[in-house]
Amino acid sequence: MRWLQILCIVYSSLVIQNSAATPDVELKHILWEDNTAITEITRWINQNLERIRFNETEQQALALRIHDRLNKVRKRYLDFLERHPKHTNARIAYGSFLTHIDNRQDAINQWKLALSEDPNNAAALNNLASHLGTIALQTGFSDGMDEAFKAMDKVLKIAPNQSLYHHNHATLLCSFPEIAATHYKVKPQRIIRKAITELDLAIKLEPKNFEFVADRAETLLDLEPFPYQSILSAWSEALNLATNQDERDWVHLQYAIAHYKASKWDNVSRSLEKMSGNFHQTLSKQLRESAKKKSQAKSLKP
Repeated sequence: MRWLQILCIVYSSLVIQNSAATPDVELKHILWEDNTAITEITRWINQNLERIRFNETEQQALALRIHDRLNKVRKRYLDFLERHPKHTNARIAYGSFLTHIDNRQDAINQWKLALSEDPNNAAALNNLASHLGTIALQTGFSDGMDEAFKAMDKVLKIAPNQSLYHHNHATLLCSFPEIAATHYKVKPQRIIRKAITELDLAIKLEPKNFEFVADRAETLLDLEPFPYQSILSAWSEALNLATNQDERDWVHLQYAIAHYKASKWDNVSRSLEKMSGNFHQTLSKQLRESAKKKSQAKSLKP
């Protein structure tokens, strides 16, 4: 029976340790359940794409299955927050969870509740700003963008060494240049350069991040005058960081767009020919046809 006594002592010790850190340990379990649920739902959708594409009954069945799966996780969050209403990290995580079920206003409410407990929480401020930007893009109503830029300004003062925050700020600037120009009291072209500066900071902190480098190259397309050679160099850097065919195809497509804007019609088709043919087909076809027409029109001129 000695082994049983030892086992009981070990178990008692684990219980005591676990109870001492109950909120954080419990939250970790909920976050794991959250991530697992999203992964499972993504797999369900991918596995049933053909079945649900034109079958309304299958669509409804899958929607119900997804609702039930997410509702279990939601109940875990709500139960936790009822017992620990001032747990800021739980509020932030629950807000992010709510974005998965398209509950926009409740997500915002959760982040604002977190900020009422911790006004300088960079994660909550970043989530709030980014989500307000997403809502504005989806709905066309930009009433919350001044609040979004104020939140992001505060984020960058609190956590200036977080690459993601600089990237997210640049995304907001590029998405709403006129609103940003009013907020920062500068001309719209200055906003584009401000976005590039933010992306430069993000890349300096995380130099091998393909998304950051690609977004910087894409942002250069909006500069005036058009910096053709600088854009080609920027996409060359992005191509060196690409890790899959989708990313490489995106770079070649952007090369083609740069050539098109520079009226280099023959170069457009050369870049498009380097694509695998599996990604971005619609835009690639439109660009190829438009460049061909432009080239033909140019050759017909006396």
